[in-house]
Amino acid sequence: MTPAELHRLANDKAVEATRLVATARRLRAHAAELDGLLDPLLSISQRVWVGPAADDFENRVRAFSRQLDVQVGRLRASAVLLEVRADRARGEAGDYKARALAAQAGAAVVGLY
Repeated sequence: MTPAELHRLANDKAVEATRLVATARRLRAHAAELDGLLDPLLSISQRVWVGPAADDFENRVRAFSRQLDVQVGRLRASAVLLEVRADRARGEAGDYKARALAAQAGAAVVGLY
């Protein structure tokens, strides 16, 4: 592989890492928006509504809230995985850059580059 190809791979990996980190940030932002989203419904309902229909509504809201909490956890876990992949891509980019520099130095020694 030529030094230019190694540099290109390094740049591609760096771009990939940046994209993964940005996606992780978006996932964390969405998780924050969803976290506790339904909680105000319960307090409003409990102040203005009583009876079996109110109880059924509150039970459903609690069930949906638990499901939403699970999804929030999944979004946050996905963000962590993306950040791990970004770290790996940055490491690979560094490796490719080092290999490119070593190849350039070797080529310069023999007068090829």
